[in-house]
Amino acid sequence: MTQLKPRAHTPTTQDRTIRWGMVGIGALADRFIAPGIAAVDGCELTAVVSRDQGRADAFAARHHAQRAFNDYRDLLDTDIDVVYIASPNGLHRAHAVAALDAGKHVLVDKPLALTIDDGEAIVAAADRTGLLAGVGYQARHKASNAAARAAMLGGRIGRLAHVQMFVGAGKDLFPFGTWRADPALAGGGTLLNQGTHAIDLLEWVTGERICEVTALSQADELEEVFAAVCRLDSGALATIVCDQVQAGTRRDWIAVGHAGWLEGFAAMAGGAGDRMVLHADGTSTELASSPVGAYQQQLADMAAAIRGDAPLNGDARDGLRAIAVVEALYRSAREHRAVVLADDDRTALAQPGVTAHAGG
Repeated sequence: MTQLKPRAHTPTTQDRTIRWGMVGIGALADRFIAPGIAAVDGCELTAVVSRDQGRADAFAARHHAQRAFNDYRDLLDTDIDVVYIASPNGLHRAHAVAALDAGKHVLVDKPLALTIDDGEAIVAAADRTGLLAGVGYQARHKASNAAARAAMLGGRIGRLAHVQMFVGAGKDLFPFGTWRADPALAGGGTLLNQGTHAIDLLEWVTGERICEVTALSQADELEEVFAAVCRLDSGALATIVCDQVQAGTRRDWIAVGHAGWLEGFAAMAGGAGDRMVLHADGTSTELASSPVGAYQQQLADMAAAIRGDAPLNGDARDGLRAIAVVEALYRSAREHRAVVLADDDRTALAQPGVTAHAGG
């Protein structure tokens, strides 16, 4: 193994290719992230890592990466600019902090981490190094959801009354028999696999914080179904239902206000073809539809942020906020009671060091 030599990051300019590294080469990386990097102008997948050198070599050949490693520290000793971290959830802290300390920007697949302590460590590393730490909430990068956010913040549906979000994925989409079946690495079931997207999107599109939650879980650990009712700061209510039972279920959401309502078709899905429709004043108007898939757009937006062309949409502090809400939801389901979140944007009424999934 090459000895790691942390280096200062050299700012990327408009005329230089952004070189990506990837830690973790599972189904998400293979189907969406590596092809997405290749599809973004001015980006290339330079190096990948897997604990299995043979798998790393095959993945690199398939996606035209120049180098493949079986130790992430070797990848960090190359001159890549940014690391996509698609390793098991429980390893995100170690991989993200090491990458930041080695002078690399990071884009961490959700959830950012499994504990508030671990999430805060990633935030601190980004602050310490001055590098970008993005979190993989790709729904923020869909044109439909951006249009909904603008409509709600612009008052086009009036005072918000309620939001309904549903997000699901079947077990044929990702291999749930691997690390996702290990509570220490996965941290939870469908709430972390799917529902965390709805948590982040709900707060982003409404511009509000979740202040109270009540939830039911189908099981104590690695649950297949999770249902939650959330109260927002304004008093509006939101329901989130997530499952990992069947593939192909619709990933839609609606927001109802006192002057109109929004209807997002496939607005929680990863692909293109989503639509956002505004219903107001007796008419229905399509506001936006995404021309490319959400993963590709998220990668393009991360590249733009690295170049300084746009602010980062969804950073480690947003990921930390989602961990706090997840902890509150799991606590509500476990203790069969409502849980109030603290006023602090980064933490809930959860004890530092407590795993986000606290089934028992």
